[in-house]
Amino acid sequence: MTASFPASRSNGHEAEAVEADARPPGWRTRMKAWRAALVARPGFRRLAQRLPGSKTYSRARETELFGIVTGFVQSQILFAALQSGLLDALTAGPVGTSELSARTGLPPDRLRRLLQGAQSIGLIGLGRDGYVTLDDHGSVIAADGGLRAMIHHHALLYRDLADPLALFDGSRSETEMRRLWSYAGSGRESAVQPGDAAAYSALMAASQSMLSDEILDAYDFGRHHSLIDIGGGEGAFLSAVAARFPGLRLSLFDLPPVAARAREKFSTQALGDCPRCHAGSFFDDPLPRGHDCVTLVRVLFDHEDSAVLRLLHNVRSAMEPGQTLVIAEPMAGDRSRGQRYATAYFGTYVLAMGSGRCRAPEEIGALARQAGFARFEVTHCRSPLMATIVVAFP
Repeated sequence: MTASFPASRSNGHEAEAVEADARPPGWRTRMKAWRAALVARPGFRRLAQRLPGSKTYSRARETELFGIVTGFVQSQILFAALQSGLLDALTAGPVGTSELSARTGLPPDRLRRLLQGAQSIGLIGLGRDGYVTLDDHGSVIAADGGLRAMIHHHALLYRDLADPLALFDGSRSETEMRRLWSYAGSGRESAVQPGDAAAYSALMAASQSMLSDEILDAYDFGRHHSLIDIGGGEGAFLSAVAARFPGLRLSLFDLPPVAARAREKFSTQALGDCPRCHAGSFFDDPLPRGHDCVTLVRVLFDHEDSAVLRLLHNVRSAMEPGQTLVIAEPMAGDRSRGQRYATAYFGTYVLAMGSGRCRAPEEIGALARQAGFARFEVTHCRSPLMATIVVAFP
């Protein structure tokens, strides 16, 4: 589904917040506050759990709340199931618990606890015959390298969230995530070292496959002749584009050590026309011209508004009327439960990283307007967990 907006209709996020503080709450806000006060009463909750028309909904909300309260335990069970080798041990088929104990190195009684936890969140199935198999969630994770890399990577984020209030109130400035993504928002992006580039480029590439499919299913790049991916990393997205649209002329632009890794990756792939790899800073250096489509995939939400505006100005300077900018990344909003989950996750992630935030599509449109774009459209992917697309036109 696509929605089109003239860019001039969008307002600044900060201005809207100031205006909201200056006026009384609207009727929808007051209704939500009334509902919250009602739900807070134990007697009302007991009544809602008994009435035929509300008990199913009430119990579902109760279960959802318990999942939120205990969610940190579930994520750690997932991490342990992957880190211990439990999921890998089950990829070839059912395995007995004694054999699993030997393969994972976990004592039988401890393994039993992990199996119970993993079964409760849909990772494995524990049969009455004593054999263990992968369940739906476990089979997806075992087969998807991007998800596996993401879960392993979360070891850093877990440590940053050990004291969550220190993260949110700003009293903790040094974080594991900030050390890993030390180039982001630092003003020294052009000086990133090859070792740092290798670490973050590999992680981004590993998690790109699902995102690429979502974007390519939602937006038809076949309408274009030439595409350049700005901040394209090791070229995972361009490789997916080349497979779907083999006639499209492709280019990539990223920092010198990153572009070098992309060039090396492309040389090992069976591509009809190897993408050109341009090296430089997308903040400071002129961007290559002559492409009727420019893409920014998971780039803007890593940066603060001032940096995003600077980048969009640079992109706009390299574009002509009739060309198209496609922005795809997780975006804020309440369109669905999945989008709300994505907002919570990525918003906290970039907070730990020390730079950036999730923005609503209209906020990105407002920044595009300030950078000189005339209008924008919003296209929703099947899974808002992965991305929403903003298409901007000079």
